[in-house]
Amino acid sequence: MIDKSSPIPVYYQLKNDLIIKISQGIWKPGECIASERELCEIYGVSRMTIRQALGELVQEDVLFKIKGKGTFVCEPTVKQEDMMSFTDMMKQTGRNLKTEVIEFNKINTPEHLTEIISLDKVYIINRKRIVDNECIAVEKVYIPVDYCGYIDEKMLEGSLFKILEEFGYMVDHSQSSIAAVIMNSELKDLFKVSEAVPLLKMTSKTYTQKGKMIFLEESIYRSDKFVLQVNISMREGKIK
Repeated sequence: MIDKSSPIPVYYQLKNDLIIKISQGIWKPGECIASERELCEIYGVSRMTIRQALGELVQEDVLFKIKGKGTFVCEPTVKQEDMMSFTDMMKQTGRNLKTEVIEFNKINTPEHLTEIISLDKVYIINRKRIVDNECIAVEKVYIPVDYCGYIDEKMLEGSLFKILEEFGYMVDHSQSSIAAVIMNSELKDLFKVSEAVPLLKMTSKTYTQKGKMIFLEESIYRSDKFVLQVNISMREGKIK
């Protein structure tokens, strides 16, 4: 399993083999993997090598440690790193996505959005995003009616980005704010859970390349199932 003559570092070979075992279901989410001593015996490597491999897997949210108990397999999470539709994200990760439309109506633009959306009528779209039979997100989207042609509920089971592209809008970027949310009885019903789980609310304005805002989205995610990775860099010439 480990080729010590390979130019690939031993800890990295070990790390990849552990990932393979997890993907094969040898250790399932929530289960404790073999101890450091057992892994040393199985792979014939030092404890320092074992700890380096496990440490990286903990940093990558593949494993987590409980002091005095061992190292456990994390529940799988959806990780979003770039501007991408939820539908496309699921296709890339191979997860099974089902979208349930729970509301689709044409309404007067809500008063709290009139400074953001100048048009009188918007579509309000409420959707549940169910991944591997578990609801991990509830989305509420507002799209000005004038920006769209014909839309029906069946179309909304797919990607909103794709629908908007068909109407001539190319999604370019979004501006988002994130806040913690306390789970109430209504959210428990929506997410189909009996106990409170951690939630994050993301409010996003999505724009075309020309700076036109084409929709506003208010989404609530299970933060134990969804990770938003934000990359921040200091660009030359921007810092004074």
